[in-house]
Amino acid sequence: MKTKDLMTIATAALATASLTVMTFWSGVLNAGNDGEQAATQITKPKLVAHGIEMTLTTTDGRTFNAGEEPTFELTAVNTTDETATAAVRIAMTASSPADTWSRVLRLPTSLWQHNPTLVLQPNETKVLTLAVPAKLPPNSTVAVSLEETTPAPAPATAAGPVLLLPGAPQSGIVALNFATTVPVAQTASAN
Repeated sequence: MKTKDLMTIATAALATASLTVMTFWSGVLNAGNDGEQAATQITKPKLVAHGIEMTLTTTDGRTFNAGEEPTFELTAVNTTDETATAAVRIAMTASSPADTWSRVLRLPTSLWQHNPTLVLQPNETKVLTLAVPAKLPPNSTVAVSLEETTPAPAPATAAGPVLLLPGAPQSGIVALNFATTVPVAQTASAN
């Protein structure tokens, strides 16, 4: 190869690389201190249904171990200037880790469910304490979800029947997610 051919190849490669970088480079890249900027994080998932904002927390910020019966607090806030009604399903499920040699994923097991219908006056706040009568299984991941459901349909009117399915989920969130562990005292005494 001649020197002239090598120069042509190098020039073409450099031009292609520059064009590629300029095409796909969307902004300024810098190696600045990104740690100073606060990361966007959802601290309390919130379900909004018909103007009612609902959050679910553990009572007194507790953490739960295997064998305990958890209690939760549902806080509902009517953000409108009218009376609001929302039907919700609160469901707690547990899933255990898959076996090491298994290729089949384990499906979550339903532990508890509660279906309250909330009626709040304008700008009213209600806090419901929910005691779960189910014991938490050991070494599991527990998820507590909130889902908006349609209330039971009203009777048929002159305009015709209502075609809503009662209890059909409309939208939902996972409000809490935690893992249960066997307390150390139980593990030590079992050995």
